[in-house]
Amino acid sequence: MENKIEKTLKKLNTFINPRFPILSVYLGASQKKTPPQSQLRSMFHSQIHQNLNGEEQKAFKNDLARIDDYLNTSYDSRNKRSIAFFSAGKNLWETLEFEFHVPPLCVVSSSPYTHPITKALDRYKPYLVLVADRKKARLFTVSLGRIQEHKDIFNAEVPQRVKHGDDTWDQQDKIMRHIEDHLHRHLKFIAQETKEFVKNHPVNFVIVAGHKDIIPKIKKHLTYPLNKIVLGEFVTELNIPLNEVFLHSKKIAQRINDRLE
Repeated sequence: MENKIEKTLKKLNTFINPRFPILSVYLGASQKKTPPQSQLRSMFHSQIHQNLNGEEQKAFKNDLARIDDYLNTSYDSRNKRSIAFFSAGKNLWETLEFEFHVPPLCVVSSSPYTHPITKALDRYKPYLVLVADRKKARLFTVSLGRIQEHKDIFNAEVPQRVKHGDDTWDQQDKIMRHIEDHLHRHLKFIAQETKEFVKNHPVNFVIVAGHKDIIPKIKKHLTYPLNKIVLGEFVTELNIPLNEVFLHSKKIAQRINDRLE
């Protein structure tokens, strides 16, 4: 399922009309936190004066006023680092907001200038969140501010207790080996299923989640190339709500992307 950015980008990439010029404006601050509204407006006016001549400023007078009004009254900057405008009078008006940084830019051309978005999307590819416990695992992908749950992975339940009538150390040792053997096979199955999933759903990196004691075991069972792209983790219960998976992973992913920039 396409998200808003993908849908709008597809629309913009088919919008070519040499009969009238199109204004493309990108605003974004390089700092990691959301830029204040005043900074974006100042950046906008700076881009106008640097990149548009007097004739272009006159031709796009109404478009520029509309962008300025949007920044002043309508733009919700929460959790956003960049915004793009595509305008051509009554013929075109589109806005896109991003959680990642896109450098400031102002371009007049016969088609919407979307190269900065395409370049950024190549950089901020989806990431995988693997949440697991001793019973099953859940797989999620997160991309462009949207989380999607894909599948649950089930295997034979790893026993927590085994009924027995002998409390000797030897018997207890056998029970523990029995439990660990089940857990090993369970995690191996999860690793295999995850590897198969990623073959059809390429990801940039992996975040592992679960109980504190099981996270290192999950990571140990993941094989190449997944074991090379596990870049984050967090402690949680398996049945965590979808939105909490998103919020936990988003914080970690932001730190990861900051390191990768």
